[in-house]
Amino acid sequence: MSARLQTLGHLRLLDEGGNEIAFPEKALLILCYLQTRGISEMPRSDAAGLFWEDANGSAAFANLRQTVSRAQKRQRELGRTYLAFTDTTIALGPEPITSDVEQVRNGSSLNLLASLLTDDFLKYVKPGNRALTSWIALQRTAHAALLRGALLDGKASEGTTRHARSAAALRLLEGNPDDEDVRAVLTGRQAVSTSLMTFRQPARVLTPEDVDIALPRQNPPRVVLLPPVTTLAARTAARFSEALIEDVTIGLCALRSISIIAPHTAAQISLQADRAVTYERHKISYILETRLRDEGDRHTLFAQLIFFGSDEVIWADRFPLSAEGLARSRQMIAHQIAGAIATEVERNELVRSDYERDADAYRSFLVGQGQLKNLDLRDIRRARKSFREALQASSGFAPAIGGLARSYFLEWLVTARGDQDLLRQAELHAEQAIRADERLPSGYRELGVVKLYARQFDESAAYLDRAEALSPHYANVIASYADTLVQASRPDVGLEKIKHAIELNPLPPDEYFWTAAGASYSLGHYQQALDYIARMKDRAPADRLSAASWSMLGDMKKARQFIRRTYDIHPNFDLDSWMAIVPFKEEWQRKHYYDGLKKAGF
Repeated sequence: MSARLQTLGHLRLLDEGGNEIAFPEKALLILCYLQTRGISEMPRSDAAGLFWEDANGSAAFANLRQTVSRAQKRQRELGRTYLAFTDTTIALGPEPITSDVEQVRNGSSLNLLASLLTDDFLKYVKPGNRALTSWIALQRTAHAALLRGALLDGKASEGTTRHARSAAALRLLEGNPDDEDVRAVLTGRQAVSTSLMTFRQPARVLTPEDVDIALPRQNPPRVVLLPPVTTLAARTAARFSEALIEDVTIGLCALRSISIIAPHTAAQISLQADRAVTYERHKISYILETRLRDEGDRHTLFAQLIFFGSDEVIWADRFPLSAEGLARSRQMIAHQIAGAIATEVERNELVRSDYERDADAYRSFLVGQGQLKNLDLRDIRRARKSFREALQASSGFAPAIGGLARSYFLEWLVTARGDQDLLRQAELHAEQAIRADERLPSGYRELGVVKLYARQFDESAAYLDRAEALSPHYANVIASYADTLVQASRPDVGLEKIKHAIELNPLPPDEYFWTAAGASYSLGHYQQALDYIARMKDRAPADRLSAASWSMLGDMKKARQFIRRTYDIHPNFDLDSWMAIVPFKEEWQRKHYYDGLKKAGF
């Protein structure tokens, strides 16, 4: 029974059925080295120096002895000998082993190489020293050269599928965006890429003031196109999704101004539990998300482009499809999406240049943004510290100033003490953020929120209207606008707006659901209010609303549970003092909420 060594992507030893055979990782690395180099044995001293940190020779030999012992024990358990050991050497054992690197080395057709080389050689191995790092890099370079040669060689590419050709070209361009010969393979075979310039803004004469933002970027922004989420029948959806992403990606590869993550890598990213960490690690600036929905007699494709730096949707659109017209519609939609991405990224890069001007400030800002997603006082204060660290690195960094404003408002909200100094700090920092960058919507958003709780409803709406005009698809701005409408005694309109925000941001922060719950309560939909609260990760801030909703439903036992929880967190909570700062515009809404809280037992 032969085993198979997988070296591309994860390093694994597989049996004939494709099941992983547990084996010590360092022993697998030695096996991989021998197989890849085509040699049958190597001295133990070479193995110690190559696979362990070479700063301490005695420790490297001790680690090698441990690995040998573990490998021998495992081989006895399996009844197989993949590696043979002597006092001085390590050699390939008698067991037959095939490997993907053998297939790569012997492969000549582009179809085969494109299907094999979707992942880097030993992608997840962390080399312990420079020698191993260099050897791994050399293998990856050799693989890229083989793939490039097959792509550009007319004979090797005979009979090649369109998918294999584009997959190979995209893989190569991900590693070297400046390879014009590879780029020509894409642009020469896909009409959508040659006409993308029609989506760009009209050319204009540059002034001296433009020079600092108009020069070509050293590192173009990276864009990832995530595989579409779908509820359609598996086969139909899979064909449509794969072809759509391929068409859009090929179209975008014609542009020098952006760098595209290859579809295989994008598919892996989509499976990550914490995508934000992955986006930061891979320096991804823009994310395209698509959802294909079955709506009875027709299908709808929903697409949105997100700027990771501010978690802002900078473009979104819907594309209605007839059930039988998926294939016919695909290239037209791909053309529109690729053009929109090209235009919006170009426009956004001019406006958002601050985000990448100082890497330390940007990194601290991203940490703070993540911490603000939780309506927990400790996280809010941690976020404030992160924003201050960003401002220490770059004092005029407008996004971090806006983040400070948000942190002061959220602390005012969750502490429920009516602390006017917190609201004043939020207002001052929001105004400062606008002065630092009047094109940034977050400053207007925060100022609009503060004006709401100062009962200046018209001013609040005006600032939030300005924020929405600057970024019509920014879910956070739309959510804040929805909150203003609810508090301004227009809960019906506010509920529709917050539903739209949730649609734009399907995994939103808790405050979205809190706003939706408040709107539902004001409309007399008490169970719906509780359903929205149930979707919050941390439901404690909405305990008062939960108590009022349960009392209105007549379940006093549950209502009093939330009263006890409120006093556990806020022992000095006073109903009348709290109601004095809740900014309802009309008395009917205030009385409705007060009656529910009073009925619950506050």
